[in-house]
Amino acid sequence: MTVVEAPVRRRWMTAYGLAMVGVAAGWFGPIQILLPEQAARLAGEEGKEALLAFVTAWGAAVSMVANPLWGALSDRIGSRRRPVFLAGAAVGMAGLLVLAGADTRTTMVLGWCLVQAGLNGPLAALAAMIGDRVPERQRGAVGSIFGVAQIVGVVLGTALAVVVGQGAPGYVAVAIAVPALGAALLILHRDGPVAATVRERTDWAVLLRPGGQFAWAWLIRFLLNLSNALVLVYLFYYLSDSVGVADPALWVLILTVVNVLFAGLAGGFGGVLSDRWARRRAFVAVAAVVMAAGTTLMALVPVTAVVVVAAALVGLGWGAYIAVDMAVITHVLPDAGTRATMLGVANIAGTLPQLLAPVLAAPIVTGLGGYPALYLLTGGAALLALAALPRLHALR
Repeated sequence: MTVVEAPVRRRWMTAYGLAMVGVAAGWFGPIQILLPEQAARLAGEEGKEALLAFVTAWGAAVSMVANPLWGALSDRIGSRRRPVFLAGAAVGMAGLLVLAGADTRTTMVLGWCLVQAGLNGPLAALAAMIGDRVPERQRGAVGSIFGVAQIVGVVLGTALAVVVGQGAPGYVAVAIAVPALGAALLILHRDGPVAATVRERTDWAVLLRPGGQFAWAWLIRFLLNLSNALVLVYLFYYLSDSVGVADPALWVLILTVVNVLFAGLAGGFGGVLSDRWARRRAFVAVAAVVMAAGTTLMALVPVTAVVVVAAALVGLGWGAYIAVDMAVITHVLPDAGTRATMLGVANIAGTLPQLLAPVLAAPIVTGLGGYPALYLLTGGAALLALAALPRLHALR
């Protein structure tokens, strides 16, 4: 178990948040606008969905492998995080520049896979820094910065793509943002022996066995990420076919803004409160119940005003979870020497739902109950996380 006593300062926390914003912008600027536009340009209107799905599926598969590998590398070189951040950011920037010049499907896939392989490096380093440098009493606040910064990164990446322009200019702007926003943290952060650490030999069989503390925390993260992914995967078509709005694209934007606003507020305040109260499980429980309430409204009352309320509830629930997510995961890691590796394994619980959501949703929407069944299933996934929570005996 690692006990870090010295608190981190606000300037370090600010630099940490900016670095995470940069990494998230590198991911979500392409996903939100640049990749869809590029897919339409290369494949035409009839083939754009298939190409985009193909590219993003390959990227998600690479991401699942890359994050644990970057974490293992970081642990192998003595818990040094800055070299991993730098190397991964360089690979990610190279991928963005490949995408900027991509004029074939093959180069588009190659570029996005490089982005996913590379940006998982700084992501793994940033996650491990929480356990390395942040004392338990601050992990809620810093962990919420980790989550909220990702939301801000979505907005920044999308804004860059809109303001600078689609195609090559957008990719270049995002590629510049990644190192620019990470520079302050690279200057302030110093790698070295983790303070006040009691080393324990990691018993992998115990750590990963079904029913272990890490396994239950992994399952909770997976289920809540799956619930969030299922909400989003066919939101455009839900609004068009079930709710019946005239401009589903506009309403996707409106609901995204509502969701992000409430998630950011809940995440920011929740992290501070969870530290003050020294409680984590209560926030996970609130997250599961509130997300389930929001998706149940989407299933049973497909009316525009109600769906706006549902988007706010899902955002509140998701924000309550990201407020304590990193604090929960880092609490169940027993050994500082394998922290980044295990956080990489934990991050699969966030990536895997992105792959599974379309696979699960498609047959439900097309023949197994439609959107009501889909969103009731989504709420059920959130409540399963609530059922798993009592198994985390070590968590308050």
